[in-house]
Amino acid sequence: MLSASRFRIAAAVSALSLLTLAACHSITDVGSPTPQGLTPRLATIPAQGTATSLDIGNWNIEWFGDPANGPTNDSLQEANVKDVIAGADLDIWGVEEVVDTTNEWKLLKSQLPGYTGIVANEPIVVNGPQYYSDFSNTEQKVGILFKNSVATLLGAKIILTANDYDFAGRPPMEVSLRVTLNGATQDIVVIVLHNKCCSDATSWQRRQNASVALKNYLDTTYPTQKVWVIGDWNDDTDTSITVGSPTPWANFVSDAARYTFPTKALSDAHIASTVNYTDFIDHQLFTNEVGAMYIAGSASVLRADSYITNYGTTTTDHYPVFSRYDFGVPGAPTTTVTSPNGGETWLTSSVHNITWTSANIANVNLDYSLDGGGTWTAIAAGVSASTGSYSWTLPATTSTNAKVRVTDAASSTNDVSDAAFTITNTLPSVASYTYTCSGFTCSFNASASQNATSYSWNFGDNTTGSGVTVSHTFGVRKTYTVTLTTTPSGSQSSTSKAVTCTQKRCS
Repeated sequence: MLSASRFRIAAAVSALSLLTLAACHSITDVGSPTPQGLTPRLATIPAQGTATSLDIGNWNIEWFGDPANGPTNDSLQEANVKDVIAGADLDIWGVEEVVDTTNEWKLLKSQLPGYTGIVANEPIVVNGPQYYSDFSNTEQKVGILFKNSVATLLGAKIILTANDYDFAGRPPMEVSLRVTLNGATQDIVVIVLHNKCCSDATSWQRRQNASVALKNYLDTTYPTQKVWVIGDWNDDTDTSITVGSPTPWANFVSDAARYTFPTKALSDAHIASTVNYTDFIDHQLFTNEVGAMYIAGSASVLRADSYITNYGTTTTDHYPVFSRYDFGVPGAPTTTVTSPNGGETWLTSSVHNITWTSANIANVNLDYSLDGGGTWTAIAAGVSASTGSYSWTLPATTSTNAKVRVTDAASSTNDVSDAAFTITNTLPSVASYTYTCSGFTCSFNASASQNATSYSWNFGDNTTGSGVTVSHTFGVRKTYTVTLTTTPSGSQSSTSKAVTCTQKRCS
């Protein structure tokens, strides 16, 4: 993240103004990487993209190529970034914090045969050199990489330059692409951004100002087009990283009919997108025209630290984020219930998420049954299929034969829970305990048990006890089986552990 903020006034450069986003002309003079001289692979990253889906990712590659900031070994950073991008096999990447475009960025592109890449300060980007030229071009810049076999560049420009200050001197780069996949060709727009960092009140206000400007731009410029906005948003979609403040992206979140953050599900699940913080700040947004294309539940974080040693210090402090989309001739509509899918036990009138995956479906209807599917009661209708989740308040009626059904609102395609789940007035107990020993005396703690009203202990030496916490001194040096039994309203659960006592102590 770039902590210094700058405000610039754009200089008019007439020669560059001739370069437009006219969809009827393809720009091909950006150059293609060569397969010669590839460096050895240091890390093997499993593929995340597929041959039939449009796969879009974004990744903050922390001060890429800057010798004074970020990872100290630029060569190792470049090699790791190359391995992730090549291995993940996505069609389009939005990248942030590209610094060195003279050496490291060119090297990266040369190591990625089949990809074309541009950075915001390149002459091919309208307004790029004017708004990304500070500090002798050693500032952080946004960029894009895309597969030549899938996309062709139609044009690129820097947008929202009047809000340069609110975007921390990094106004978004808008890229127009012509995508051909599965025998179909469509023009799309991808906007790569890197919003203002930090949790102070002033930074929050600048992010909110940027959000207002961005939404106004999208509402008026692309009211019916397929648009993605990807990158480092530097704030979350549920609540802000600024303590006590709402998300600065509330204007998008509240306009669910027009915009969707597929990554909000990751935020709601408390999944982090950075190495050092718990918030999810590297988001993706798409317009409603994309909604039916989104493969529900596909938004994911690629935990590259599982494959790269010391990832957070050698590569970047952000994880790659990606999502997948059906593209081309629509296939048959499909949907699959993922929860509740059988075996769950939920409390009456409690709130749980119904979740599903779907393809080629715009909206779904949700129903539940208390008799195994004999009769159905409506839960909700016209729910956006792309969300893949719906918060459901369960009925007050109990059942041991409950099921949920998800149906395509436009056809009879549906899926039902694979097996029955239970709705009960009283949840069964789940016995669980921990213990510590000092000498031959051990202290037992059952506070981790769930839904328990009584706690009975059998210490395996013909003695018993009761209570959430108990203490027991063992006599003979041997291994004892200690069993905890919990009971709520007639339901019983037990768990056992071995406690071994030697000549010196128990453990």
